[in-house]
Order: sequence, then C-alpha cells, then structure tokens
Amino acid sequence: MGINSIFPSQLEADDIVAYICREHEGSKVIISVDQDFIQLVSTECTLFDPIRKKFFEEGNFEQQTGYQDVDEWYTAKCLIGDTSDNVPGVRGFGKKTVQKYLKDPGYILTEKEHKIFQRNADIFCLDKYKELPEEEKYYKEQLAVKVDPCYKTFLKYCEEYDFNRILDKKEDWHNLFFMKSLYNKLNDIAS
Repeated sequence: MGINSIFPSQLEADDIVAYICREHEGSKVIISVDQDFIQLVSTECTLFDPIRKKFFEEGNFEQQTGYQDVDEWYTAKCLIGDTSDNVPGVRGFGKKTVQKYLKDPGYILTEKEHKIFQRNADIFCLDKYKELPEEEKYYKEQLAVKVDPCYKTFLKYCEEYDFNRILDKKEDWHNLFFMKSLYNKLNDIAS
C-alpha cells in the first residue's frame, strides 16, 4: 500500500510509536484515543484524539490536561493510576491530592507509596525500547526499508474495507500520496 509497517519483536506497538516520536526529527501527529500517548507530546509531536476531537500539543497542554507540562501529567498518572489499564494508584491520591503534591516540594511519599509510584512509572513508560538495543536496531532496520506510496492500492484497500471517511476526502489523500512520492523522488536525486 505504500506505507511502512513496523512490527515489534519484544515490546508493544505503543513502544514503536514512542520510538518514532522520540528518535526521528520532524513533526509527528499521533491519532489515537490512548491517553498514554500524552507523554509523547512535544514541540515536534501532537496527539489527536479522534473521539473527543481534541488536540494535545505544547501550546494547549495545560488547558487540555490540567497540568503544566508532560512531566507533571506523567507524575499525576503514576500517582493516580489508570482504571482503564487496570493499574491502581497510590491510595488517597486523586486530582486534588496530586495538585497539592505537585505544589509542595517538601511532600515526601512513604516507602510504600514510592514503590507503587515506581511500579506505575515502569508500567506506563513508553521508553522501554531504550533498554533493549536489539529492539531499537530492529525498528531502525524496518524504518530504513524504502516504500513507494501507491495511491491506487491505498484507495482499493479503503473501498474494500469501507473506510468512508477516507473515501469522502479522496482528493486530500491523493495530494498526500503525491507529495510523498515527490519527496521520495527528490531524495533519490539528492543521494
């Protein structure tokens, strides 16, 4: 179809998304309802939640999340836990307690609270590929495969699976494929 496919050998798909967002320059947009991807928001990475129709970016981060930045959001997630992932948080920590914790540099977690926080940080972390050099190498190899975009194949696939939202905007997608094809040709000439 003209789109690179990358498959993890040891980790999960969200780890590949994290790898691409952290290790490749240029603008990226993640389209997902998975709120774990909020930790990847940066000057080069935006998250779009298609269900809530919300963009999460550096410029509107506090407005969208209630936290000043990704670090605060991640700390809150590790303290509160995530019921959708069935990960319990630190007992007694909700949004209000987290805000107190974030504002008070003298607030110290008990040993038990710290262990829960650390367990959750390990679960939610999307940088696990950094601990597995062979996984990172595997991703690089897969991304290095040059794929020429084929608009006709893409369109046929969309028609076969009734991707009507894409089919309704065929022209936009055609332009995207044209630009990708042109980019590849220019890269070949420059090489």
